[in-house]
Amino acid sequence: MPVPVQRKAPKLAAKPARQPAVLTRDLKAAVIVRLLLGQSGGAPLRGLEARHQTRLIHAMSRLRFIDAATTEHIIREFLAEFDSLSLYFPAGLPGALDLMRSHLDPIAAAAFDQPAQSDGPADPWSRIEAMEPADLAAALAGETPPTLAVVLSRLSSGKAAELLHNLDPDLARTAALAAAQGGRIDAAGLAGIGAAIAAAIDRNADQGALPGDPVARVGNILNFVPAAAREGLLDALETADADLAERMRRIMFTFADIPDRVEVKDVPKIVRAIDNETLVTALAGARGDDKEVVDFLFANLSKRLAEQLADEMRETGEVKVKDADRAMNRIISAIRDLEASGEITLITEEE
Repeated sequence: MPVPVQRKAPKLAAKPARQPAVLTRDLKAAVIVRLLLGQSGGAPLRGLEARHQTRLIHAMSRLRFIDAATTEHIIREFLAEFDSLSLYFPAGLPGALDLMRSHLDPIAAAAFDQPAQSDGPADPWSRIEAMEPADLAAALAGETPPTLAVVLSRLSSGKAAELLHNLDPDLARTAALAAAQGGRIDAAGLAGIGAAIAAAIDRNADQGALPGDPVARVGNILNFVPAAAREGLLDALETADADLAERMRRIMFTFADIPDRVEVKDVPKIVRAIDNETLVTALAGARGDDKEVVDFLFANLSKRLAEQLADEMRETGEVKVKDADRAMNRIISAIRDLEASGEITLITEEE
């Protein structure tokens, strides 16, 4: 009887180790943040700039499941050694936003309430702020006063003043009044208005989140409006609401207010904070009530410095009104900066 031949079982080749997926830097960052969100301490995302937060959200929306090998490979790039993990990401942009919303800067979160763009949402207000005042005024000419009130409140004081100066006078008055009487607006509403205005600007070219007292905001804007236009606006506000106009006049601080609001001892400090060309231009261009500022400053400077400034003013000669206004606004800004830093204290009406 033949002896059966025993056959050895074929030797199976070892299964190759799974290679980690190749991910971009943004996607790897999303993996790390997803890991941190699962820890008790969370992820300190509010310290990131809004643009980095938006990039992170878009990266997370592109991920779904990260296997253990890929996760471990990513962690090893950050740490010398880490346990093997796997991660599950919510589906799409809505899921990623739900996961991250409580950790985001309000502006970054509000931007995602608008229709998503392939390159990520940009801040429309930066673009609006950068526009030439005349172009911005033309783009906003058809907007309602409440919308213009939001724009005025969102822009820097200097740019808002230039916008008012370029708007139709009646529209400027109603917009300023609306801004002074305005209430709070949340971040999503602010982002939506900015996006709508930017979209309107684009069409025409083929273009809560507001902190503080609205009266103070408009008063600060009017500080930088040329004197004649400012008085016209205040007269119109007084007709519409005398109490509001009076509140605004008390809040405002203009070049002509310097003798009444600046302490004598602070005059040398203010002069040192202003470049010489700006100071000479403002003083040489002083007219009407503004001439009292020249007398006040000269009376509280050393005799040598006052004589030097007087000589330079004579050499400068006649100064255009717009150049004088610009220089005076820079002086007001410098004084406000000194006040904000605590280096000087302005006199209030009660004092």
